[in-house]
Amino acid sequence: MSTRPTALPPAGAPDVLYLVDLSGYVFRAFHAISPLTSTSGEPTNATYGTVAMLSKLVEERKPAYLGVAMDAGGKTFRGELDPRYKAHRPPPPPELTTQMARCKEIVEAYRIPIFIAQGLEADDLLAVAVARAKEKGLRVVIASSDKDLMQLVDEERVMLWDAMRDKVYGAAEVKEKFGVPPEQVRDLLALVGDSSDNVPGVPGVGLKTAADLLGQFGTMEALYDRIEEVKKPRIREALKVNKDEALLSQKLVTLDGTAPVDLDLDKLRYGGGVDVDRLREIFTELGFTRFLKAVRAPTPEAREASHRVILSREDLVTFVDEVKRAGRLALEVHASSRDAMFAEVVGISLSCQPGQGVYIPTGHRYLGAPAQLGMEDLSAVLGPVLADPAVSKVGHDLKFCEVALLRRGMKLGGLSFDTMLASYLLDPEGKNDLPGLAERETGLKVPSIDTVAPKRKGQPSRSLDEIEVGDAAKVTAPFPAAALALSDKLRPRLHAERLEKLHDDLELPLSGVLAEMEFVGVLVDPAALTGLGEQMALELTAIEEKAQKIVGHEINLASPKQLEAVLFDELKLKSQRKTKTGRSTDADVLEALADDHPLPAVVLEHRLIAKLKGTYIDALPRLIHPDTGRIHTRWGQAVAATGRISSQDPNLQNIPIRTPLGRSIRRAFVAPPGSVIVSADYSQIELRVLAHLSRDPVLVEAFRTGQDIHTRTAMEIFGVDAASVTDEMRRQSKTINFGVIYGMGETALAKRLGISRTEAARFIDAYFQRYRGVHEFMGRTMAEARRTESVHTLLGRRRLLPELRSSDRMRRAYAERIAQNTPIQGTAADLLKLAMVKLAKPVVPGARMVLTVHDELAFEVPAGAAAEAAAKVRELMETVYPLDVPLVVDVGQGPSWADAH
Repeated sequence: MSTRPTALPPAGAPDVLYLVDLSGYVFRAFHAISPLTSTSGEPTNATYGTVAMLSKLVEERKPAYLGVAMDAGGKTFRGELDPRYKAHRPPPPPELTTQMARCKEIVEAYRIPIFIAQGLEADDLLAVAVARAKEKGLRVVIASSDKDLMQLVDEERVMLWDAMRDKVYGAAEVKEKFGVPPEQVRDLLALVGDSSDNVPGVPGVGLKTAADLLGQFGTMEALYDRIEEVKKPRIREALKVNKDEALLSQKLVTLDGTAPVDLDLDKLRYGGGVDVDRLREIFTELGFTRFLKAVRAPTPEAREASHRVILSREDLVTFVDEVKRAGRLALEVHASSRDAMFAEVVGISLSCQPGQGVYIPTGHRYLGAPAQLGMEDLSAVLGPVLADPAVSKVGHDLKFCEVALLRRGMKLGGLSFDTMLASYLLDPEGKNDLPGLAERETGLKVPSIDTVAPKRKGQPSRSLDEIEVGDAAKVTAPFPAAALALSDKLRPRLHAERLEKLHDDLELPLSGVLAEMEFVGVLVDPAALTGLGEQMALELTAIEEKAQKIVGHEINLASPKQLEAVLFDELKLKSQRKTKTGRSTDADVLEALADDHPLPAVVLEHRLIAKLKGTYIDALPRLIHPDTGRIHTRWGQAVAATGRISSQDPNLQNIPIRTPLGRSIRRAFVAPPGSVIVSADYSQIELRVLAHLSRDPVLVEAFRTGQDIHTRTAMEIFGVDAASVTDEMRRQSKTINFGVIYGMGETALAKRLGISRTEAARFIDAYFQRYRGVHEFMGRTMAEARRTESVHTLLGRRRLLPELRSSDRMRRAYAERIAQNTPIQGTAADLLKLAMVKLAKPVVPGARMVLTVHDELAFEVPAGAAAEAAAKVRELMETVYPLDVPLVVDVGQGPSWADAH
């Protein structure tokens, strides 16, 4: 017998049949996993464990053949042989019976054949299947941990795999476990007996004795034929007295491999063709978010969409008629960059039938390029159908299309589905590129530009406008055709996973709001930036001179190498952390060293000013559009997993709000003549959301009575009245309040407050003692997150957290922090988005939304209507969604963003 450990066959091996002991797995998971329930109260622990095993088998092993065996229930032939067999077992609890039936539904949805027969146990059916499979030349892997099934293992063709422990049993492992080879397991089990099944066996004969006996005699029949050769009198007498029980036990443990079970290889061939809709329905009902993500239709064979080029006005008119009949249109604007305000449009691709696309070139400029339609023709012929709300529009990042069209005088109406936003809602941290999504979900291939313009060594890549129109159509026309087909796949998924309303009522309307903001832009005063830049340059020079005096020689503060040498070699400061290139001089290290020497603090100040100067003061003038004189930041809607809106070119999120430099930068964002900036900022929205979600009575009372929440927390933690709260107490309490939202532990809090970990731990304990409702809410949230591997916001936004089950402690801890803060931070983001949608129409004539940063919205408003606009904005934002505590909005106005905030 080989001593090499037995290994599973390679994944996808074409001659391997996987057989699953489903009843055994359900029973085992029921007792191994702590009780879990769905939101409707249905027990799910056994179902969850079983689905985890099935998913692992299907995804990792990629079985060529797959079948499942189940007990039918009721009396079996073993009960006829011995009425005592399993008679002492109580009936299964209802929660196990329910889950057994649920698991059968899931197996059927996976379209895995089920072996089940009255009078036979699952083990017998597996024995028949193994025998038939071996006759057909297949190898067999039995997915089970049942010792009785180990009698089916052999040297070459059959092994047993305990998937939950990832342990494989071949003949060698069976011999190691029992002391006998697989062919003797039946007799060993008969001699030993099994009290859990009422298999009597022979009293006094344990595993070692039975193995020794079978090693000497070979079989039970030979043992009784030569019973006088048994050396130990006690064992010999027990065997004689209990011969009938031993032979009965042998019949009870023998697997019946003769039952008439059909092994149709065609039916057992597993192609992964699951019933996607049914599985998603079941997993949604059970709250199995982790498994929902993995459920997708089998990838169809990749195929390319048909395409044609439109070069004449007449052909465009004909296509527009097709669009009107179809009632829907997918589109993509192909431009020289993804900055819609600056980019040149090269062409537009359209589709009104899945799998069929057209390309309208407008800006190809190579030698010999054909005459192409101009924007006047597009606006006249295509413009009306683009604006028509009766023709539903589909796209992948419709905001980009909308801004590019607005730039050219065309409006986009009737937005109905954005596949980028849908994909983002389904998996906020997944890849949402159209080519990948389309091919995975629909089988439609969206070729890359490299397929028609391959890169050549030493030569620059050709852009779309330099490619022959016919070739360009091959890579452009499939884009909207794939988006249209993809929308038909993703819409039902959004519905099944309760995300459709979020797409239709929040994200898609918001896309239009952001498009308008991006198109309008915001006015910036270049002169103010120039003056600020000169001032900052002087400050940087002064800081450099200060650093030079500290170290006694010239030093380039922007050079990490020079700084490293000065700090650690010259000044002998203790290195905190090493990197691949040397000793770290990052911000955390410098902050830690600031107490030991004055230079690190000077370097930090220099870095802050230099970064703000480079990122904003030097960069903003270059971003001013030559036609509009305004800056048009690009708003990112499908970037942050929390649901927050991001911005790019410039990134407005990183302008400091409370520092003098940050305010100076904001002062450069100004209102045009005759207007003012009105800024509306939610006050402590995340803490108010926490109060609503936790329903903590202390938090709720503080917000309802208008009490300063940081003062109230200081009163609770330090046990003092309001008059005794010092500025330092309030500062520490503010840090704790927000730290709780972000899952800050004692180490991080100690670092933030500059106190010991012991004191930080005491603060956190005191916080949760006083705010018990918050503590209980965090506990409920974490328990639900671990059950479903996801968390949700108040409006239903979802974040997937598979890392909650990671064996990596750091990853698991990070996922736990996300689980705590996403319902709060994500809800705050949703409420701001909801306010933006409701403020899409001007609150007063001439008002328009121009900026959104964190919890703030900024508007340009005619100066004479500023007070009215401010009042209306405040009212709408404060009543945007009913919470148990009031939403409060701080509103200000002034000639610049800084003056208004």
